[in-house]
Amino acid sequence: MIRSILMALAGAATLMGASEAQLVSAPERNNTLQVTIREPGDGPASESLALPMGQAAVIHLPVDAAEVMVASEGVASAVVRTPRRALLLGQTVGRTNVFFFDVHGELILDLSVRVERDMASLQDALDRFVPDSRISAESMNANVVLSGSVPSASAADAALQIARRWTDNPDQVISFLTVEGRDQVMLRVRIVEMERNIVRQLGVNLSGQQNYGDFDPPVRVRATNDLGQPLNDEFGNPIFEVFAPGRYQSGTGFSTSNSFGVAGAALGGLTGTIGTQNLVDGVIQSSLGATLSALERIGLVRTLAEPNITAISGEPAQFLAGGEFPVPVGRDRDGNLTIEFKPFGVGLGFTPVVMSDNRISLRMSTEVSELSNEGAISLSQSTVVDENGVAIGTVPGVSIPALTVNRAETTVELPSGGSLVVAGLIKEETRQAMDGVPGVERLPVLGSLFRSRDFANNETELVIVVTPYLVDPTDPDALEDPGEGFVAASMAAGVFLGRLNRVYAAPGAQVEGRGWLGPVGFVLE
Repeated sequence: MIRSILMALAGAATLMGASEAQLVSAPERNNTLQVTIREPGDGPASESLALPMGQAAVIHLPVDAAEVMVASEGVASAVVRTPRRALLLGQTVGRTNVFFFDVHGELILDLSVRVERDMASLQDALDRFVPDSRISAESMNANVVLSGSVPSASAADAALQIARRWTDNPDQVISFLTVEGRDQVMLRVRIVEMERNIVRQLGVNLSGQQNYGDFDPPVRVRATNDLGQPLNDEFGNPIFEVFAPGRYQSGTGFSTSNSFGVAGAALGGLTGTIGTQNLVDGVIQSSLGATLSALERIGLVRTLAEPNITAISGEPAQFLAGGEFPVPVGRDRDGNLTIEFKPFGVGLGFTPVVMSDNRISLRMSTEVSELSNEGAISLSQSTVVDENGVAIGTVPGVSIPALTVNRAETTVELPSGGSLVVAGLIKEETRQAMDGVPGVERLPVLGSLFRSRDFANNETELVIVVTPYLVDPTDPDALEDPGEGFVAASMAAGVFLGRLNRVYAAPGAQVEGRGWLGPVGFVLE
């Protein structure tokens, strides 16, 4: 088959009228021939030839050739049809030399061959599938280089995908395409979280005391000074008398301590103690008391974050409103802590790509995090010793807070101004515990006096809504910021009228017959 193609190419070159004293290269796209004239008797010739891979060229020699040698047969191969005509076939991208010798061993032609990819077919495909673009495809060694301009990022991606079909390795395509009139995308993200907490606690703890045995009645004694001597007034009478209270020889007591295992100790609420006592000469003979702790707490938290950020199509952008907290990651040779800072707060990162038909492809990640004591780590103080075991210093302890994080990462496609819920979470967590005196807590009715019940319920709903917009620059005078027109109140207005800022009318505003009815500003309560 290859032989037939080569013979056909040789015949076509002959019909085109090439003389015997010509070096003819492969046809170009416009069907023209590159011809180099060489007259016989002028000595060896040195020529160069650019040959598309998979195509052939016809070589016409001025004298008869007896020997042909190809320096790198893997790049190109030569077939001698007649003593003065040879066919050269490009096989692999690369460079090589082809030498033609006559019967006396003299060099007739030194041909430098550069085999390249067929850029004509690739150029036709780019012109057909990527219209309204000015793309130029060139071959550089084994690579394909794309240059020029395209109307959109999607057109640039389409050109890149087409060019990769002409190479064995996609990494061999190098793109220097520029996007005309690159669009700018503003991404608005709304993060809304509603959280409700319910805590109920009800606990009873009993305590009692029983004294028994012989009872020693109260004893009347004289008051004494520090030396143990009785104290008398100026008439010799005791100044006062001190009574030593009576006591029982034996006694016993009991109490219960039913804690709250879910929400911890009682968080406030109602705490009361009731009981009864039996007194003998002012001394408790028996007592019984009960401590009641009751609490019901409902908490509601609403979190709203609306980060906005603008980026050029195809370029990444990041946004963080929050802070950074230190985290120990190691110690140096002296025992000092090595610190790294970790971010927290409202974070947003996205890469927009403006597609055709005014659609936007978004690769985005968003995160809402805050510091929390739940899951925190505390490192105790430690002593640093030298190689002899002698203490040389002390490293203080440190507490590392934990983070509560809501994070979402996805890729979506939206029209300009269209919204989509990219993430949502409904979470309900219920915890309850009951502590009591074993055996007694199960008694009907009376068992409730020997146990404590703790109940906690957490409900969370999280929604993340994204809205991309195609935006253009505008006049800075048309933009307003939250501090626009703010003027602090004068000293007199602050002292006598209690104002923090001046009350004024914007230039041109219709304020006739109107008053300050409030609320005023961008914060609404």
